[in-house]
Amino acid sequence: MRHAALLGVGFALCLLRAQAQPYDYPTAKPSTTWANTDAALRHHVAYTDGSVARAALLRLNPARLGPSFAFGFFCTNHRAGAPCADFLLGVAVVYCNSGAGITAVTTGIPQVVWSANRAAPVGDGATAELTADGDLVLRSPGGKVLWSAGAAGRGVSGMSINSDGNLVLFDGSNRTVWQSFDHPTDTLVVGQSLKQGARLTANASFDNSSEGRIYLAVADDGLAAYVDAKPPQRYYVLGYSKNAGAYAAYTNGSLAVLDRPGGQQLATVQLPAVAAGTVQYMRLEHDGHLRLYEWRSNGMRWEAAGDVLHPYPGDCAYPTVCGAYGVCTDMQCSCPDAANFRAVDFRRPNRGCVPTSPPATCRSRRARHRLVSLRDTAYFNSHDTSMRTLERVGEAACKAACLGDCACMAAQFVYGFDPNDGFCYLQSEVLSLETMQPEDLRS
Repeated sequence: MRHAALLGVGFALCLLRAQAQPYDYPTAKPSTTWANTDAALRHHVAYTDGSVARAALLRLNPARLGPSFAFGFFCTNHRAGAPCADFLLGVAVVYCNSGAGITAVTTGIPQVVWSANRAAPVGDGATAELTADGDLVLRSPGGKVLWSAGAAGRGVSGMSINSDGNLVLFDGSNRTVWQSFDHPTDTLVVGQSLKQGARLTANASFDNSSEGRIYLAVADDGLAAYVDAKPPQRYYVLGYSKNAGAYAAYTNGSLAVLDRPGGQQLATVQLPAVAAGTVQYMRLEHDGHLRLYEWRSNGMRWEAAGDVLHPYPGDCAYPTVCGAYGVCTDMQCSCPDAANFRAVDFRRPNRGCVPTSPPATCRSRRARHRLVSLRDTAYFNSHDTSMRTLERVGEAACKAACLGDCACMAAQFVYGFDPNDGFCYLQSEVLSLETMQPEDLRS
């Protein structure tokens, strides 16, 4: 009887093992189609906050347990109580058990690190296809092409999600034809580079994944963060000697700018090292911060591990910290002048301010408008990315230059001992300002 009972238990365990997802599935061949439905992608998970992951490809963590990379359809729910309906086709970090089952549904919310359709999320019934001619295509439920990798006819023989999170289309010789690492969205993962010509672009807002105005780019003389304006306004720069081949590489423990692959470091930002068996990534967010996130195995959750950018002189130097025309003082927001500006939302002062007078037309600027002077107030934009610069002028001439230029919205006047021998920086748009403290000196 005891022997029979043991056989019965063993048989039950085998049945449970057969029902689980026993292996990862990191590759696909042409022609393969994945529909964004629970029925088509049986490895789907609904999280306790309403988020949804539908995995098409999955690469288990090298330890065969923990945070892993998946390619598929992901919906991150930002509206509590509402069904998750806007899906991104992309790569996300999901937490998996040793049988390739996506678990940790309370704290392991999928972290999307690359997406094909950030500006046009799709709903149920959309399809992704690795076509017979080797292209990766996203289609709406009605069949309209929303995005394509542009790899058709280039000899693609397969697709893989790698252990570093890179989605790769490869040919018969295993050479890379197309890879997601070359097309970053708002995130870098360890091992990924940011080359000249590419950008990290933040989301428009917390719950809007389309491209916003904040971006990070590499030039031949600096790694810099900007607000997209006319011209772009720069709020952070990591400078180095001019080098036409410079690019940024995110490695374990640093964000380094190199002169060439495997070459000399031009500049480096030190970062916390990545713990063994976990995943770390950095994301440029809508508030201008480039934040570092890491999965903490001891708490089974994602945590902020650091802030990569450090604009001078501090957090008040971020361009949207207090909204347009808002003044930041010790991280408190206010309007610059009560007689001429009012808060957009008095309950949320970080939403910014608006002028109380009607907007000026180009013809009326000199006749009916004036510039309001704000003493001991600074603006984040680097002087060399201002709209226009005048040297060795006084305050009156600086004001006149702005009033006479239809594109000018503010003039920043900086002088030393002689107020008639200063520098005038004209700005085409006014975002957040900051109060200058006596100990804060700017060049």
